Amino acid sequence: MSFLVFAAALFAVFFVWGLFWPRSQWRVLASWMRRDREAAEPGAAAYGAQRVISGIGVATFITVGTVTGITYVQALPTPEPPVTALQKMWGNAPEPVVVNRVIMGSDAADPSLVAEDILGYQIVDNVNHRPRYLAFLKEYDPPGSDDNILGGDPSLGFAALDSAELVVNVRVKAQCAPMEAVVIETETTVQIGIFSAIPEAVGSAHPGNGYCSGDAMVGPTLLIPINLGADVGERDVQNLDGSSMTRIAEIK
Repeated sequence: MSFLVFAAALFAVFFVWGLFWPRSQWRVLASWMRRDREAAEPGAAAYGAQRVISGIGVATFITVGTVTGITYVQALPTPEPPVTALQKMWGNAPEPVVVNRVIMGSDAADPSLVAEDILGYQIVDNVNHRPRYLAFLKEYDPPGSDDNILGGDPSLGFAALDSAELVVNVRVKAQCAPMEAVVIETETTVQIGIFSAIPEAVGSAHPGNGYCSGDAMVGPTLLIPINLGADVGERDVQNLDGSSMTRIAEIK
C-alpha cells in the first residue's frame, strides 16, 4: 500500500512538473541523452503537447483523488452524537416529558391498575424553581382525555412543578397512562408507587390492563411531579416494597 502511495505521488509530481515547467523537465530528464542539446531541444509545439498531456494527468489525479477521498469519508462510521445532560440523568430513552398534574397521592391503589417500575427520582425546589430544565420540557400528552389520568389540573397561571417536592421517572407503554399515585409519608421515609392502565379500562378488572405491565421500549419517558406534606429532607425515598429509590442528581 505504501509503495502504491509513493508511486502515485511520484507520478503526480511528474505531471505537475510537465504542466508548468516542461522545458525544465526535458532538460533534466532527456537532454543528457542528446549530443547537441541546443539543436535537439523540442519546439513550442512539442512543449505545448507535453503541457496538454501533463494537464490531463493532473486532472485525472485530482478526479481520482477526490472520488477516493469522498468514498473514504462516506465509509467512515458515523460518530455518536454527544450525550446530553438529559440522557445522563434519565437515559437514552425518548426525551422525558412532564406530567403537568398536581398529585397528592392516595393510601392505596385501585386493584384494577398495574404497578409501574419507578426508575428514579429527583428533588424539586419549588420555591426557587429548580432544576430549571424541568420548566422547558414538553408536557405529557396522554392517550384519551387528560381528565382520566392521575392528579388534577394546576391552578390557572401555575404548573404542577410549582408545588411539587420531587419528580419520579416512569416509562409507560404508548397505549397506557399513569392513573394513580400512592404516597405514604412517615418521619423517616417517603414511599411512592405509580399505577397505570389503558384509559378506557379504568375502574374494571379489564384484561387489557395487564398489557401495561412490563418494560416499555417505545413508550414515553414521564417525569411525574409529586406533592408531599413536607420537604423530603433526610427522609429515604422508597418504592412501596421498602426498597430505596435511585436519586438522580441534576446535571447541568
